[in-house]
Amino acid sequence: MANQVVIFELGQEEYGMPIEIVREITRLENIRPIPKAPEYVKGLINLRGSAIPLIDLHVRFGVAHKKAAVNNAESVDDFALITEVDGFPVGFAVDQVKEVRILEEMAPPPPLVTAPFIGGIVNLPDRIIMILIPDRILEQEELQGVSQLV
Repeated sequence: MANQVVIFELGQEEYGMPIEIVREITRLENIRPIPKAPEYVKGLINLRGSAIPLIDLHVRFGVAHKKAAVNNAESVDDFALITEVDGFPVGFAVDQVKEVRILEEMAPPPPLVTAPFIGGIVNLPDRIIMILIPDRILEQEELQGVSQLV
């Protein structure tokens, strides 16, 4: 069964998110930090008059920023994938959106991969893409906290 996914970079890895749950891809600018927010909450972005919480997937996954690794400098994420998590709009900060692609064969994650937010693995001839499930990136208590920011 074919799946159309948005493929993006996070650090040195590539991930995918099903296109049907990605509402929008936007370039990041004017991120408003939130005092005393959890470290993984990068802040709020304004998207056509709506305040959208922005989750830093680098912090959430423990992945170094690609630019920081390359330049040994402070990095700023370039893009956000806007989706809904538990009915609330949420942005996920990523380094770069690479492509939208139809992936034919997605395998379930191997037993050693215990992260609940990885829904599958696609093994391409030149790379491996991990498919994310946005609803599982945050735990229920975290989700409630993020939903109160909107």
